[in-house]
Amino acid sequence: MVLAATAFDVSSQSNFVAYWGQSSAGSQKSLGEYCSDSSIDVIVMAFLYQFPNTKLDLSANCRSTFPGSELLHCPDVAEDIKKCQSQGKAVILSMGGAAGAYGFSSDDDGKKYADTVWDMFLGGSGSQRPFDDAVLDGVDLDIEGGSTAGYAAYVAQLRSHFEASSDKKYYITGAPQCPFPDAMLGSTLNSAWFDMVFVQFYNNFCGLDAYPQGFNYDQWDTWAKSQSANKNVKLYIGAPGSQSAAGRGYVDASTINSIASDIRSKYTSFGGVMTWDASQAFDASSWGQSVSSALKSGGSKKRAFEPVQGKFISTRSANVTAGAMHARLELVEGSAVYVSDTTNTFEFHVRLQSADQPIQQGWELHIPLPVGVSVAQASAQAHNIRVHDNTLVVVDGSTINENMAVAFRVAGQHIGNEFGLPDPAKIMLYTTA
Repeated sequence: MVLAATAFDVSSQSNFVAYWGQSSAGSQKSLGEYCSDSSIDVIVMAFLYQFPNTKLDLSANCRSTFPGSELLHCPDVAEDIKKCQSQGKAVILSMGGAAGAYGFSSDDDGKKYADTVWDMFLGGSGSQRPFDDAVLDGVDLDIEGGSTAGYAAYVAQLRSHFEASSDKKYYITGAPQCPFPDAMLGSTLNSAWFDMVFVQFYNNFCGLDAYPQGFNYDQWDTWAKSQSANKNVKLYIGAPGSQSAAGRGYVDASTINSIASDIRSKYTSFGGVMTWDASQAFDASSWGQSVSSALKSGGSKKRAFEPVQGKFISTRSANVTAGAMHARLELVEGSAVYVSDTTNTFEFHVRLQSADQPIQQGWELHIPLPVGVSVAQASAQAHNIRVHDNTLVVVDGSTINENMAVAFRVAGQHIGNEFGLPDPAKIMLYTTA
């Protein structure tokens, strides 16, 4: 039996994980072809969709079975597994899925099936091994139906095998949906030792399309550090690899790169990005390569902050009432002027123009900043300015004459070339005199 060592680093914050096997795009490359792509660190093979009566489905990648059995026998996939591992990648088998028939009725069932999985796919010596002498690097639980019984016992029994074997490192991963706690895996996640958790931030209200207010990574981080059996468990942002890979939750590569960079800067639990699935993420769009590249370069900042000093991008105008007076407000977007790992500086300009007559001395301008922008500091030349509840408050005692410009420099997070201007309709101008 061949035991292939892997250079995969579970402690990294830049790992890219791809599910493979179900051809969700309609077609897919072989496992070996995807593993030739340096973008991928972990391949999760999907699915062992029926258990304890074991049945595998790897779509069109394996059709042959053992004589007199429905159990798949996949020599070609076995060679690809070993190829992947020789290139430093971890290969894991996912159990469950959205359309399987699976589950345990008791802890004893879970323990017994752990022995079966050990012998069939991991370091054991079963008589029928679907991937022959290839030894997988672990097991993933993508439990989306059936009973919640037996999974903690299953994991514990597998770990007893892991501990008794000194040949290689094995991993247990889980793929809960983002609503916390997960309906199917919640109790198992609390009591069993997981190395990585691939949270599915899609097809739910708490997904990537709800970022930042509705995106609940913070709940999962709290769980990881206070409730998880493994306080060093790594959490992954699970993302659809294309628009058609999920019902909702897809975001383009530049958006998820920005989100991942933000989460990485705030949470030590962050381990990287997981995608469903390889056939979607590694198509002509190169979404997967882009996301992986951003992770491995430390974030999205190298892409987002190319010099655009002085570049005019857009203007927006709105009429703002100040007491009985009327003023016309114009916003002119400026440029990114400084970038660091977690703090960006952006400059934009406000031009105030009285529509009827000068607004006499004493006024305040309240500018709510766009959603997702977290301001660390702000300044306005020759004006008093403060930040309160993510609103810029400018206080001045001068008169707003025919055409007066006010320039702001704002430092904070999520500010870059894609920074959205404040909404003029939400800006309030008050007279204080």
